[in-house]
Amino acid sequence: MSPKLTVALVAAFPPPPGGMSHQAAMLADILARDGAEVVRINTNPFGRRKPRWRRFAHLLCDLRNMRGADLALIFAGSYASFFAFSAVPLLAARLAGVPAIIMYKGGESRSFFRKWGWLVRPCSRLARAIVVPGRFLQGVFDVFGMRAHVIPDIIDVAALPERSASRDGPPFLLCPRRHDYVGGVDLAIRAFGEAVKEFPEAELHLYGDGDDRPELERLASEIAPGQVHFHGFVPHEELTPLLAKTTALVNPTRDDNHPNSVLEAMWAGVPVVATAVGGVPFLVRDGETGYLAEPDDHTDLAAKMLSVLRNPAQAAEVAARARGAAGEFIWPYDRDRKLDALLEIAGVRPKD
Repeated sequence: MSPKLTVALVAAFPPPPGGMSHQAAMLADILARDGAEVVRINTNPFGRRKPRWRRFAHLLCDLRNMRGADLALIFAGSYASFFAFSAVPLLAARLAGVPAIIMYKGGESRSFFRKWGWLVRPCSRLARAIVVPGRFLQGVFDVFGMRAHVIPDIIDVAALPERSASRDGPPFLLCPRRHDYVGGVDLAIRAFGEAVKEFPEAELHLYGDGDDRPELERLASEIAPGQVHFHGFVPHEELTPLLAKTTALVNPTRDDNHPNSVLEAMWAGVPVVATAVGGVPFLVRDGETGYLAEPDDHTDLAAKMLSVLRNPAQAAEVAARARGAAGEFIWPYDRDRKLDALLEIAGVRPKD
């Protein structure tokens, strides 16, 4: 019997819930199905609230487990997270003679590279390759003189419900974004305050958390008391069933790369209302497969919300086209052979 390939996967595994951690867990599953032995090196083993120094010390100890691996896959964010939890594992992989791939999914990529590209470039040369989930990020890397390969993110399409065309109850607007400035939840609340004047029974449901939550709760109590609901972070498997009753998914971010919540909504037949920032226009075509508002403009975001609420039949047609378009940007969870694609990009030959 041929020996298994050993893949060291360096990432923040759940908990806590989050897009990157969910991707890491699904990638580990697919690699195991592809026949690899997966060594998980968790960059956030203590949860979201623990100090970074403690996480970093734990990482340094765990990087010893990378020795003997055939390939290292290192998830990468931006700013301090990149240097502490991606660049250091890259150096460890180089010292151990393990070929490595950067799996970059960081937010605010353009501003990060403008400020720190001079240091990111030499760090990236420690890797055999850089992998990103879409063309937007590929273009960002290209602008800053780094080559990136596109391999779509994994989405468990079988677990996504199909939105009911004859749903009951008040309009249910879903916004699963982190509660900080970049997440733009304040824009969603202000836009909802305009929309609720015409649709007073509507509800805005916020899933996520962050340092801005107290301020956002005050804003919601002023603008639409009792109609904006804060649910905090919930596991991904609890969030996706809500798409069956969702009138529209609201993605109000001030910066974004490749939001999988948008792709999941598109696949489930849920109309998407989003700000036209970063990589979102690469996924959503305004008026064809979704509704795009001007960046940082809650008035235009409200107008897009109202387009869905006033014209449900037209919104259903837009959502149907979105479902057909979403497959271009998705690696289905039940599709194997992702390991082969990564090995080819890294220039690593499978064992015979």
